[in-house]
Amino acid sequence: MFEFLRVVLVLIIILTTALWHRYPRRNLPPGPSGLPLIGCLLRLGERPHKKFKEWAKVYGDVFSVRLGTELVVVLNSSRAIKEAFIKKSSMFSSRIQEGLFRQLFNGKGILFAPWPTWKDLRKCCSNVFHELGMAKNSTELRIQEESKHLVKSLRELNGAPTDLSQVLMSAVSNITCNLLFGKRFDYDDEVFKGLLEITRQIAVNSQRSSILTFIPLLCRLPLPLKTMLVAETNRLVMFMEKAVAEHAEMISQNKPIQESFIGGYISQVQNYKRNPFNMHNSSTFSEDPDHLKYSLTALFGAGTDTTATTLLWALLYLCLNQDIQENCFSEIKNAIGLENAPCYADKAKLPYVEAALFEVQRIASIVPLGIPRSMIEDSELFGYNIPKESLIMPNFWAVQMNEEQWEHPEKFDPARFLDDSGRLVNSERLMLFSVGPRDCLGSQLAKMEMFLFLTRLIQQFQFKLPDDDIIPSTEGHFGFVVAPENFKIIAVERAADDK
Repeated sequence: MFEFLRVVLVLIIILTTALWHRYPRRNLPPGPSGLPLIGCLLRLGERPHKKFKEWAKVYGDVFSVRLGTELVVVLNSSRAIKEAFIKKSSMFSSRIQEGLFRQLFNGKGILFAPWPTWKDLRKCCSNVFHELGMAKNSTELRIQEESKHLVKSLRELNGAPTDLSQVLMSAVSNITCNLLFGKRFDYDDEVFKGLLEITRQIAVNSQRSSILTFIPLLCRLPLPLKTMLVAETNRLVMFMEKAVAEHAEMISQNKPIQESFIGGYISQVQNYKRNPFNMHNSSTFSEDPDHLKYSLTALFGAGTDTTATTLLWALLYLCLNQDIQENCFSEIKNAIGLENAPCYADKAKLPYVEAALFEVQRIASIVPLGIPRSMIEDSELFGYNIPKESLIMPNFWAVQMNEEQWEHPEKFDPARFLDDSGRLVNSERLMLFSVGPRDCLGSQLAKMEMFLFLTRLIQQFQFKLPDDDIIPSTEGHFGFVVAPENFKIIAVERAADDK
């Protein structure tokens, strides 16, 4: 066994040394030097987005760095990100097709389909969500109804210090489930809790397995962490596969079904196939049924984790800034009252609340590096050569924490989004859902969820930290999303004299 491992190690060193010279540094963006095989991986630390910002001060807003065997080009300013993802989107919009992501998603679905196929797939998914009324009145009603369940769950805590991450994730995930499957789950449903636990494990283990993205050769080895991550992802994919099969059977038998993404997608594909123009489209997605189950897997995970984590950050920052929380409550009380559930149209009456939500998203920056992209072919950016298949990482955190755009960016201050008259300003500086054609498909839904859930919670409760607990850190831990460290909150229902 030892001899076998030694041979494998030698082969890896030989192959990675060869790969090390795959990208000669001929007019590449400047950047730090590294070592064969590992590149600069060991220099990144626990928060790579912060290390990238440090390197940008030395090498510029566009720099290159070898992480493992991969050449990575990091974009550290809004100007660079927009130049690549908007002006040159056709070159900078593919996904990694090898290594860990290949084993997890097989190059399928809305998140990891390659560029030509992805364009048609994205259009299909957008049409489905449009027909479902995503981010419109029907979805607003779903969120308002779910907020009742969320408020009920918090009332039942009777002011006990509690980690609210699970209940927030349940509420947010139910909106996603309603759209994807046409139904919601009770918070104590065992199947539902199992799905959320799988999602949580995938998020945790994805970060632990990130080295496999940058040294793809390791994916060929039976590493325990990789095996676990693949198994967890496959469990989620199998659930989606079963849901698709159930919908397809009901449709084939002409049985009535609830409106859902699955049903809408099946209908869209049928319409796509009937269009003669699409019959000779080499990038067509319609002949591969796997795109649906992998799209559902990505939408479920992303639609649950990101929004729930943002709400958790919002409650933490409101606990740490009681004056800001009370300003939000007073605005809600004076503008819309405390009896009726807030509606999305109330945003115009609640600029301070919206400013506070913008500030949470800015300072928390929960997806600081987005999802890595891959170059479709050789290109250039600001005069530098960007080779085919090199990885592109946008540092959205650096944009949100740019001292030239934000005064004292480390300070939590909703007022930076308000002018002297109390009107919203500066929100266009944010890059909360990426930019360009490959931005977040569910951004409008996420905005509606965050506003309606948070406004309802502030309307009904005052949130405080337990007196005897250590004040939670706002650093967060880096993973698929940057989430707060575990902490407990006391949700105190507003007294009658408040109302």
